[in-house]
Amino acid sequence: MGIKNLKNILTSKCTNAIVQRKLNSYNGYIIGIDLSIFLYKYLYNNNDHIEGLTRLILRLLKNNIQPVFVFDGKPPKEKQETLLERKQKREFLFMKKDILHMIKKKKENYPNININKEIIKEINEYINKTNINFKLSDENMELYLSDICNYNEEIEKIEKKIIIIKSHHIENAKNLFNYFGISYIHAPCEAESLLAVLCKKNIIDCCITEDMDILANGCNIFLKNFSSDKNIVDEYCLEGILENLELTYNEFVDLCILCGCDYTSKIYGIGHVNAYKLIKKHKNIENILESIKDTSKFKVPDDFDYVNARKLFNNPFDFEDIKVHFNDLKMNKPDKNELLKFLENTKLHKKYFDEIDKNLMNYYLNIDIARSFDKQEKKQEKITNYFSTSI
Repeated sequence: MGIKNLKNILTSKCTNAIVQRKLNSYNGYIIGIDLSIFLYKYLYNNNDHIEGLTRLILRLLKNNIQPVFVFDGKPPKEKQETLLERKQKREFLFMKKDILHMIKKKKENYPNININKEIIKEINEYINKTNINFKLSDENMELYLSDICNYNEEIEKIEKKIIIIKSHHIENAKNLFNYFGISYIHAPCEAESLLAVLCKKNIIDCCITEDMDILANGCNIFLKNFSSDKNIVDEYCLEGILENLELTYNEFVDLCILCGCDYTSKIYGIGHVNAYKLIKKHKNIENILESIKDTSKFKVPDDFDYVNARKLFNNPFDFEDIKVHFNDLKMNKPDKNELLKFLENTKLHKKYFDEIDKNLMNYYLNIDIARSFDKQEKKQEKITNYFSTSI
């Protein structure tokens, strides 16, 4: 779900904190990437996540960007309700797919006979046996029973919505990263939470994700709407967002919780517009709860655990326990021959094979040079700051 309607708030009030930039603006950067989003995206697009990830990596490398991929870890128990809702939606999609197969088979066996009543009876029996909470809309039922329904097309649409990441998808992605010599991390929590922490600790420079939660996690800079087919991306700057909203970071986190997040229920009757007004006026959720306790306009549910939600946004895990794994996120020498051999079984276009063969080593050398310049500039900046402070 993410933060409900946060994008609407940012679009209306923070336009100068959200800018479109060319990827070469991040020359020499280490950028962390929320891998799961791209696994689903590439499996959905052409059922070949290795082909998609290869194009993604090449797009970053040619812009002198060092990628670090982050695998999702175990979500917090506070997110179980959200995960159960998603599980039920997947179950309902599987049921809809079964129903389509059922109707298709009946129609093929009895092409010249109207057996809709019999089909409806079988569908109802199937629903009662599988999950009585499933509802098939009248509109869908009418379409599925009609003579114009393209069953194969409808089934394919559903199959694309119920993509499941399996162990072999993960292992193949790791193999790809190893051949490229690129770092990857298994998060102890959700990927966006770890990425935000790595960004706050200056271990990486910014993050690529589609999950707006990462702002509530405190990520300084995050890049959205990344595509391996274009050289531009949307940059969200947390500092600029807070300045535009005239909020502190803690107030912003409370705003996100009030809008609706994955970690707790929300106060009934408070939408994103009221949430912003209330935070501006009362500064935190405690004061808001005190101000609305005698009104019937808003209803606070018993399971509104905003304190724990705050903790999960601010401190999702103990960094001291895992910091040793992030001391040196360097790029290793790629195994070009094994990489090209590995990619032979993918749908990757020939031009990318040629690019890897001719340019891959140059990309790595250019990134090394860009990173060394970046370190010198940072060192010089610190010296400059020191002398200006002395004066």
